[in-house]
Amino acid sequence: MNGERELTGALRSFFGSSHGVLVPLGDDAAVVRSPKGGLVLCCDPVVEGVHFLADTPLSLVGRKAVNRNLSDLAAMGAAARWLLCSVVAPKDFGRARLLKVLGGVRAAARAAGATVVGGDVAAAAGPLVVTISAVGEAPPQPLRRDALRIGDTLHVTGPLGGSIAGHHLRFRPALREGRWLAQQAGVRAAIDVSDGLLLDLQTMLAASGGYGAELASAAIPVRAAATRLSGGAVDRALERALRDGEDHCLLFSVQRGAALPKGGPLTQRARRPIGQVVAAPGITIVDGAERRRVEAAGFEHRIAP
Repeated sequence: MNGERELTGALRSFFGSSHGVLVPLGDDAAVVRSPKGGLVLCCDPVVEGVHFLADTPLSLVGRKAVNRNLSDLAAMGAAARWLLCSVVAPKDFGRARLLKVLGGVRAAARAAGATVVGGDVAAAAGPLVVTISAVGEAPPQPLRRDALRIGDTLHVTGPLGGSIAGHHLRFRPALREGRWLAQQAGVRAAIDVSDGLLLDLQTMLAASGGYGAELASAAIPVRAAATRLSGGAVDRALERALRDGEDHCLLFSVQRGAALPKGGPLTQRARRPIGQVVAAPGITIVDGAERRRVEAAGFEHRIAP
């Protein structure tokens, strides 16, 4: 069980479930039933040396910790409500630096209309770790990653690739887009693009029954930073868009024949499909008459056996 996804699959049975859990461990976030409706729960850390460098402005560290979790809420169509914050800081970190981290947490929470309601602070010899637990209100029909069907069109809410140039610290979680998509009858599935378009798409395909997908290379929106980091080479920029990760936009599907209504927060670009779900497993990139199968590679944490 070296891979993050293999470990996650094992933990689903390890922890088990209980009455009132509507979407269990394994999706972008859990959904549980409360007396007034469903709650959406998720938890993600950011770790120095993995998610940010030691010289990253501390307010951006706090902001990223919150927004990573809010992106998972967005993928379920949830409205952000409450946050718990845990900070494990180096022993010599100091109060002033801690307050900079927490200032970023507070700013990101306020921007999303959420409230930090608790947490913990600890000191250790290791690197800085900030962990956020987020609680949101579920829509009547939460978006899920296991709802793809053959013929669905695939869409993304933002450009892809080159996130290391700064987007990975300053992204805006697609909460408005997620809530709007969850209200549309033709929208089937969604996922937060955090580990790369190909890998997250493959996760959706596997969860939905083992389908495949065809992506049109010309339709994939490439972030300007990806082109810049690729020295202007179109093919290398596309590879970045497919695999870089930390884009934190939504990949979603629309039922074949359905049309998204006018209005709402989606850009015109997000309304245009980048591909479709097909019966044959695997992912194919289509460029005019050329077709090539691609490996669903991206970022995965590796846990030693």
